[in-house]
Amino acid sequence: MKATIDWSRSRRDGVGEVLVCVINLDRSPERWDAVSAQLKETALPFVRLTAFEGNSLPQPLADLVDHEHFEKANGREATPGDLGCYFSHVAAWTLLAERPERFLLVVEDDAVFEPGWTETLQHALQAYRPGMLMKLSWQRKGLTRFMRNVDATHALVRPLTHQACNAAYLIDRDAARDLMASAFPLHVPVDHYVESPWITGVRVRSIVPALARQRGVPSTITKPEKFHWSQRWPTLLYRLKAHTLRLWLSYFRAT
Repeated sequence: MKATIDWSRSRRDGVGEVLVCVINLDRSPERWDAVSAQLKETALPFVRLTAFEGNSLPQPLADLVDHEHFEKANGREATPGDLGCYFSHVAAWTLLAERPERFLLVVEDDAVFEPGWTETLQHALQAYRPGMLMKLSWQRKGLTRFMRNVDATHALVRPLTHQACNAAYLIDRDAARDLMASAFPLHVPVDHYVESPWITGVRVRSIVPALARQRGVPSTITKPEKFHWSQRWPTLLYRLKAHTLRLWLSYFRAT
């Protein structure tokens, strides 16, 4: 799988070791306008990745979805939004193989960055370790374990619970390679996948407070009603296993 880049709206050249990749659907130009305006205020190079439409996936990609496993793990059917988002993030991970930058900052098009975020990001790079996924955004902080201060107001932590939200996260070539190696068959939404170190082998860390948040616009990932509670016991078992493994790997075995 290879990313489709809209070079006419990208800025190839920039300053620093970080390439920003914005995932954006062709039918959401207003989202691109909002996020690109923020990036133009920085010196970072950025590209627009044309996101996949989940309801019109080519058959080779559709064959990579394990619908039965997805339904057991999530207690609902996979939506076109789930699929398009997942494949778009996987496509983004391929970019580092073609670029000179050391890091890739994957950004969803509804991200809003906090004032001064690039300065904090530069400090955060000093705390980055090879093969790490560093979350700049999260939906819920949950339980965390302090690792180190990034600057006077931000810290790097280990999330001990699922934080959700993939509005902005940083990876290097090692992390991108490991994420791609175990990405298929698709069986969970992408925010669950990237926070599953027992599957990916990728250590997850977060910046607190977050450097980005979701803009609050309607999501392009509409979720159907969950199955009746009597049909969701496999989901409960899967979630219990996931929470246990995340806690074990992030607290007891993390280095």
